[in-house]
Amino acid sequence: MTSARILACALLLGLACLTGCGDDEPPSVFRSCGLVVDATSFSVNTDVPKKIREAVPAFLADCDRVAYTVVSGSVGSSDCRQAPLGLNAGPRDGAQGNPHRIEQINLTRRAAAVTVMNRLLDCARQETRTRTGSDVIGALADIARQANPLDTPARLLLISDMAQNTKELNLYKAEIGTAALREAIIARLRRDNRLPRLEGTQVRIVGFGVNVTSDALRQQQFRDFWNLLFQRAGAPPVTYV
Repeated sequence: MTSARILACALLLGLACLTGCGDDEPPSVFRSCGLVVDATSFSVNTDVPKKIREAVPAFLADCDRVAYTVVSGSVGSSDCRQAPLGLNAGPRDGAQGNPHRIEQINLTRRAAAVTVMNRLLDCARQETRTRTGSDVIGALADIARQANPLDTPARLLLISDMAQNTKELNLYKAEIGTAALREAIIARLRRDNRLPRLEGTQVRIVGFGVNVTSDALRQQQFRDFWNLLFQRAGAPPVTYV
């Protein structure tokens, strides 16, 4: 068994209570969230753990549940997985309406959720078969499926340069210089059932475009491509940090 597989199993076993000990039923306004961390070359060239520390705790403050996905060369082939976690105290936690105890449980769960993201990052870095390439679009599709279990709009935080690099689409080389070219790529993704479903989903991206290109025009085209993709996927305007 590989070290990555061992770590993945440990994550699932060690966090079983977090997954199952939250609210028995979701509240009437259920705040579902998703976290995506990039374990490709972006994590080598950027201090991703620092970005996690700076961005994730505040993001989780407004979440009742969080799902996870790691950007790698092949999202579906990775063993580095984690079931969604409930973040709020529920009836089975024995808080008995004590506000202090409820707050303590909620804070502990959110701290554990940050730890999970760091462990998933470490796990994916150790995987060899998913190391080549960067399937950002696959990660988006995966997190969208996990974060919208009740068909309610979710909130997503991505820590990634968004540099899609697969046989299907390599944004380092792809022709994206005009609106027509960008539309054609997205139409192909939709035709191949690869366009994520993000209807109403709020997306926040940390690290967008870092070290992808030094050419100002190409940088703008890169942003224009992702803006169009999120628009066609149904998301409102994206927040870039």
